[in-house]
Amino acid sequence: MKLPSLATTLLVNVICSAAVGAVLVVAPTTMAGVIGEVPAWLCQLVGAGLLLFAAWVYWISRRLPDARTGVTWVFALDMVWVVGVPVVMVVFASYLTLWGHSLLGGSALLVAGFAWLEWYWVRRISDTSRQHADAV
Repeated sequence: MKLPSLATTLLVNVICSAAVGAVLVVAPTTMAGVIGEVPAWLCQLVGAGLLLFAAWVYWISRRLPDARTGVTWVFALDMVWVVGVPVVMVVFASYLTLWGHSLLGGSALLVAGFAWLEWYWVRRISDTSRQHADAV
């Protein structure tokens, strides 16, 4: 199986982050009710953060292949999400609906996939750069 390229990985990350961010900003009350006992303003805040993240990841993706540091930061922020979501799910378990747990858990799994691919491609870029430097 061929892995998606780094550019494709980042683009799908942008699309998913922007779509979820837009839904949270546009329909915070509805999403708060679906997720559980969550304030609508918190949904809007997370949504705005996701929209900013999506714009930043898009900006990074336009600078490939010379954006290794930026991709490393995208990976790091994705890992914050992957680790943070289960913590939120445990700490606030009594406030979340089954849908809330499912949506949060699903988002953590999706973002973990992005993070793995980003890590893979950053390692490949690093290895290629090292090999090129050794050859010169």
